[in-house]
Amino acid sequence: MPAAREVAEATPDHPRLRWAVRNLGQPLLLATGLLLWWRMGYSEVAALASIALVLVLMEVLERVVPARPAWRLGVVARLKLLGLYLAILVVTGVVLAAYEAVLVPALSTVPGWMGGDPWPARWPLLLQVVVLFFAADFIYYWIHRAIHRFGWFWRLSGHGVHHAFHNLHALNVGSTHPFEVLFLTLPLVVLGAVFGAPGEAIAGATVLLVTNGTLAHANLDMDTPGLRWLVTTANQHRRHHSQVFEQSNSNYACNAIAWDRLFGTYSEGPVEQTGIGPTQPGYWQMLWMPLREPADADTAASRARAQRL
Repeated sequence: MPAAREVAEATPDHPRLRWAVRNLGQPLLLATGLLLWWRMGYSEVAALASIALVLVLMEVLERVVPARPAWRLGVVARLKLLGLYLAILVVTGVVLAAYEAVLVPALSTVPGWMGGDPWPARWPLLLQVVVLFFAADFIYYWIHRAIHRFGWFWRLSGHGVHHAFHNLHALNVGSTHPFEVLFLTLPLVVLGAVFGAPGEAIAGATVLLVTNGTLAHANLDMDTPGLRWLVTTANQHRRHHSQVFEQSNSNYACNAIAWDRLFGTYSEGPVEQTGIGPTQPGYWQMLWMPLREPADADTAASRARAQRL
């Protein structure tokens, strides 16, 4: 059965738009992002343009038909999140350049051990993109699950920053600690280097992953029938950001919820509040969270520390 609708606070305005967003919004926006990327020559610039377009559309929809109207962002809060998003985008570029210089050459010998280039380069480009989408999220599913399992990994990755925000929005897709960028970018880099996936397929998968990640964090009632069994929706991922510790330890696949369903970590249900505690840390406090979490935080790290005492 579909997840319970999380629109109890919603006013009855724009009912047709709400229906369209819930049932059709995700596949239409994913297709729009890929189509724009394709029409612009499937380049890295085209990838950035399509991701930016989807983010703008999410911002508009969150204002018009939010899942939780009380969660609407003010101007200052939105600008702060946008600034963090852009800062993390710069960090991502630096990390990818470092991986390209160090990690990719080290992994480039692996295809030779496997008897040649194993990537299905003759497949249609769109099919290659979809394969990378699910494969990359399979790898990150296990990284993400380990982060929530081990307190030391939670701290090392800085993952607490991504979970610290109350009132989740599309812009939160880029709200993370610089340390975590090392792990977020790793799956596609490894897949590209080890299996010899072409740059166009990697760029397309990046568009699909970031676009769906943006949709999954949006303050929208988005839960497309059928698609929700394979691809993570906003209502599902909001559960992962729940302030209730037990609820947050589920739905680890940020993009391909099929992995949670397959490995027994799927859950669904309404979410009262997101975050790691009753108060949201300030941005400066978030930067230092790998070393020191807020006293009222309830996380994998705080629980591991309590067990040691």
